[in-house]
Amino acid sequence: AAMNAPTRIVWSPQAGPQMALLECPYPEIFFGGARGGGKTDGVLGKYALKALQYGAGCNALFTRRGLPMLDDAIERSKAIYGPIGGHWQDQQKTWRFPDGGRVRFRPLERVDDADKYQGQNITDVCVEEAGQYPDPKPIDRLHAVLRSAHGVPTQMILTGNPGGAGQQ
Repeated sequence: AAMNAPTRIVWSPQAGPQMALLECPYPEIFFGGARGGGKTDGVLGKYALKALQYGAGCNALFTRRGLPMLDDAIERSKAIYGPIGGHWQDQQKTWRFPDGGRVRFRPLERVDDADKYQGQNITDVCVEEAGQYPDPKPIDRLHAVLRSAHGVPTQMILTGNPGGAGQQ
């Protein structure tokens, strides 16, 4: 009976930019465009697929300059990750998946914020609105934590809209 049950799709990539993001093999990606263009959704979808594919080997970090700026991304993640078995831990702002993968939502404003991850194996980092950072040092510092002990391809994804203090 379970084999005949209809499949419910909770997220699928838009043709074009989101599909290109999913397929991109490069270790660093800038995913830009206009507001409302699906950048956040693309990253959340990519992390869902990696958590399902790599299980406990997937350890993603989703950041913005301040935690309140992550509210919409967290709400959207609930619509994607909950139906695929993710468990939201509100106090830690972390999703845990049945096979051990996780996605954490954290603020990244200063170099000190990036230093909190020293010594960890972070497979994926997303810095939302990278153009809002007047100084790239906090972002640059996160390159040191991108690694995997389980063979998961690591990536840093920077998203951005036109404008902002760090546009250059």
